[in-house]
Amino acid sequence: MQGHHNLNHLTMRILFAFLFFVNLVSLSAQSLDYYNQICDLSKAESMKPLRPGSVSQQPFWNEKAVMFKYAPSFQNDKTSWIIPHPKYYRYSAFSFVNNQYYTFKADSPYEALTPIWDKLPNGEVYLKVEAVSADEKDVLLAGSRLFTKTAAFCPPYAGAKDSYKVALVKGLHFMYNQPHMQNWLKTGKPDHESHKLYCYSALEVGSVVNAMLLYNKYYPGNDTSIRIAMKAADYIIANAEPAGSPLEFFPKVYEGTNMYAGNYKGEVILSEPASTGISFLALYEKTGDKKYLDAAVKIAETYKKTQLPSGTWYIRIYKDTGLPASQEFCIPINIVNFLSILTEKYQYDTYHKVIDAAIAWIWANPMKTYNWTGQFEDVSAAKPYHNLSKYEASWFAQYLVRNSEKDKSYILLAKELTAFCEDQFVVWEKPGINDNWGNSSERWHTPAVLEQYMCYVPIDASAVQMINTFYSIYEKTKEPIYLEKSLALANSIVNTQLENGMIPTFWVPGFEEFWNNCMVSSLTMLEQFSVFKEKAQ
Repeated sequence: MQGHHNLNHLTMRILFAFLFFVNLVSLSAQSLDYYNQICDLSKAESMKPLRPGSVSQQPFWNEKAVMFKYAPSFQNDKTSWIIPHPKYYRYSAFSFVNNQYYTFKADSPYEALTPIWDKLPNGEVYLKVEAVSADEKDVLLAGSRLFTKTAAFCPPYAGAKDSYKVALVKGLHFMYNQPHMQNWLKTGKPDHESHKLYCYSALEVGSVVNAMLLYNKYYPGNDTSIRIAMKAADYIIANAEPAGSPLEFFPKVYEGTNMYAGNYKGEVILSEPASTGISFLALYEKTGDKKYLDAAVKIAETYKKTQLPSGTWYIRIYKDTGLPASQEFCIPINIVNFLSILTEKYQYDTYHKVIDAAIAWIWANPMKTYNWTGQFEDVSAAKPYHNLSKYEASWFAQYLVRNSEKDKSYILLAKELTAFCEDQFVVWEKPGINDNWGNSSERWHTPAVLEQYMCYVPIDASAVQMINTFYSIYEKTKEPIYLEKSLALANSIVNTQLENGMIPTFWVPGFEEFWNNCMVSSLTMLEQFSVFKEKAQ
């Protein structure tokens, strides 16, 4: 009887194991089918050109681009005066991966590479476009281009080695225990020796406020974190541009001569005070101390009185004179983000006109030209298309998603902007290019997001920017491809985290710079995604 019972028990265990295996195989098959569908969708989308240029209507934004996921088109018109009416144009793309040519004919020199894009292997490509005369006797080069075709999104990618919550907690402790962070309690000043990046004062000191507010959210009994946040904010206020100066109450952007701060010490970059204002508002929300609200409002007032009639600002201004240090304009979406908090949360209606004018400028300029130029503390203002970045484009995509009830086209435009960002800055696999310092992308951690053309290297905060953008579209549309893209990058951030809790700023071995603002960005994302995961379970 006992043996029969054991046999039944063993049989049941085998049956349960078999059923578990069947379910596991079925689940894996379902998952595989799910990922295959997303991969197929992603590859189909990559066949469509992004904002293709035309001679008379739309500029070619990709003149300095070196890689593409979406089938590109180029300005190949060098022969128009030699062969005014070609019979056709011959497109020949040579792949250095398999040493083969891929060709097609077209009526214009501006066609996207759609006819051959799905056949071209990922890797380096040399394209030549030739004009062929009516009698087919003359063939002249209309244009040529060397570029890299990069991999479309095709999951699954590596899962996270830790949960988002575990990674968040490790990261919070790392930030809190940094010597330069604790130094604020002792001196109330930035420790330039242990953290040289305090030379970018507004950005890095403002990030101390953000880091400590996030730490206190999870460890509310630790009032030291709030004291650090307040000392950092008080330092910014005390060292702001003086009342009566052209940029009064704007935070000091540069301090000392470390890094590139000495190059720009007499300037203010106009995108930065908005971020400081957002930090002040968060600190006011936590402490109730009105001086931080007042400091934010003073920044907003300076934006209001210095706004150009066009609706924007010069990106760099000499703080002593108020005159432009560069003729390049600011893409003012982060200024809009800051002022929108004041109008929506604190009912400062006086800034509605400032916001409306800034948004109108964006519609009339980068939304038409796609000159989404980078705006960074340590990089000079660049000529059109020479230093594109994904920050302002993706922020505007998020703005369109938030305001999509105003116009049905906003979601489509947000998707297009996001695709541009993905095309130029997201690398799902090692793309086979070099960064600006000659390092091969074989050394990069991927999936990843590159920062800007002048810093074409994976940065953790850049990944966060795209995570937030992909997820905002998912929340609005419930299209799973956007969720999967955000999760793939979020998992990648977790997988770069070191055992001590640090999330490296640069995802390339040998880069030792560590930026407060970048890691705070990563930690904020991890908090949001840990909450998302908890709700999903």
